[in-house]
Amino acid sequence: MTVTIKDVLRLPSMRGAVLLTDSAGLAKPVTAVSVLEYSDPTPMQKDLSNKIKYLGDELVLTAFASVANDVAAQCANIRQMAHYGDTGMILFYVGLLMPKVDPQLIETANAVGYVLIMMPPKDKSLAYSSVISDIMQEVFLDRINNPVFAIDMLKRVTKLPDTLHSVDTVLRMLSDRLHCSIALLDRDYQLLQSAAWPAERQEDWDRFAAAEQQHQPITDDRIIDWETVSDTKQWGMIRLLLLIDGRRMNVYTRSQIIEAIQIALDLWGHEAGPVNKVALLAAVMEDEPIRMRHLGEYYHLDLSQIHHMWLIPNFQGLERHAHQTKLAALSEKYAPIAICERYNGMLFIVPSGDLDPITWEKWGNALAAQCHDWQAAVPVRCQDVTTPALVREAVQLTQEAASDAAVIFYRQPVLTLGNLRLAKTAREKLSAGEQNISAYLNRWLSLFNQREQTELLQTLTTYLLDTHQNAAATAAFLYVHPNTVKYRLNKLAGRFGFPVGQMPDSWALYELCGVLRLAYYAKQ
Repeated sequence: MTVTIKDVLRLPSMRGAVLLTDSAGLAKPVTAVSVLEYSDPTPMQKDLSNKIKYLGDELVLTAFASVANDVAAQCANIRQMAHYGDTGMILFYVGLLMPKVDPQLIETANAVGYVLIMMPPKDKSLAYSSVISDIMQEVFLDRINNPVFAIDMLKRVTKLPDTLHSVDTVLRMLSDRLHCSIALLDRDYQLLQSAAWPAERQEDWDRFAAAEQQHQPITDDRIIDWETVSDTKQWGMIRLLLLIDGRRMNVYTRSQIIEAIQIALDLWGHEAGPVNKVALLAAVMEDEPIRMRHLGEYYHLDLSQIHHMWLIPNFQGLERHAHQTKLAALSEKYAPIAICERYNGMLFIVPSGDLDPITWEKWGNALAAQCHDWQAAVPVRCQDVTTPALVREAVQLTQEAASDAAVIFYRQPVLTLGNLRLAKTAREKLSAGEQNISAYLNRWLSLFNQREQTELLQTLTTYLLDTHQNAAATAAFLYVHPNTVKYRLNKLAGRFGFPVGQMPDSWALYELCGVLRLAYYAKQ
């Protein structure tokens, strides 16, 4: 059972109210009440309305105070409210603020299946609060007396405008009815769809997902309940997370939630989340070639054309979804993007096909600038990762060494896999024990006397790590003349027995510079 317009008209606070539109409206459901305060049909009003997540079946209270004499604006509001799935409108202070109810309002409301109710005209004693209190008490009592709500709720959704026929609408209705936050996640614990309670609350769903994956306790004032909803063809197993204020829900209420979501998935499962390719990344990372091929076909991706990617580690925070959207739009300026998804706390940006070096550089600088503005991690460029095994190796290397590489190559806007390999080697040397690291450093530092050690090693690290062996750029960083850099490089060549930069001999010098940077950073 659901509270209807007919029930509302019987309430004490509605005494003397008149239904202005067709009697068919008496059977329309009412689940919430809101107030229309800003009734000017301006771009700002439209923008505000578009930001609101409407539940549908709301009854709106208004006096049209700001457009009391503008019939066109009043009709525009009625059409907009109907579009968002509201049930109807109660008009207050007619004859006081609104001169009268123009017949055009009634015609417009009937045309869009919207209910219009007029409170007693010229009555100054009317109060919004009395009507709101009466209606919401009726709704509350209905929910207590009628615990079977799944089918009824879905019937209500089907009567809303087509734009609200979605899993998202069902989740928001459930969240509003039960006063709990709800999330649907796929088998890889990636968020598909969610509804927070209260609606403006910002939930960190990844925190709960990570704790569940790792079987770790999590601190939260609410009851945390995990359920399994469905096994769909598109998403696989669907996980349901409930964050409940107060006492734990009984088994019957949880079964009603699961039933409502299960049916919603069957009806509108293709809308269960934004179109994403997280499942494909999961198949690559979990080495599931059959699943990978099927998902590639599903997303119409030619996996043989995917050779490179950007990784942004530690892609966390409440703004990550907005940041992901912005980076996807930015990246599309430089290459066709096959995948831009977050997986296990890392953002993957995967172009389709190959790019020229100039495009890579411009794209990298743009990503780096944006990440710097957000104080996010430095992007890692992974080129020639042509097989799933190489992708997994690149991801593992990024997880292990990206933070150290950002210290070693702190002047570089982006990192490469080569940078990360060097950082990993440097970290392994530093982790070999105090005796071993002392012997390693003494072997190199003994080549210099105390007076020249600082300037020569500073020149060496800047030349190899920061400037791609460019003497003029090194001089600019060190605020010395280029000839001074050349002199120092010659001096270093004499100590080492080979020119600085000559490979493969200089690989040992790169390792030394990496160790020195990490050791210096650790002392800060």
